[in-house]
Amino acid sequence: MQNNSKKKIGAAAAAAIVVAFISVIIAAFVFIIKGEEDTGAVGVLIAYVGLLAAIIIGVLAALRQRFKEIGRGEEEEAKKY
Repeated sequence: MQNNSKKKIGAAAAAAIVVAFISVIIAAFVFIIKGEEDTGAVGVLIAYVGLLAAIIIGVLAALRQRFKEIGRGEEEEAKKY
């Protein structure tokens, strides 16, 4: 049981680092968008923000799937083969 807790903490920590890093980038883009008057540049930056938001959603979905795998013990079962 203790081993599963360490695996979950490690997975959550990795996801938190990625989400934090991408959130900083999104915040920087939003800061740039506020001061920008060129609509073309704003459109490109909004597209980047959308892409980065999709990455965050994907990371969180992968984290949820990883927690399910750890809970079911798939890793220990795979070690048998």
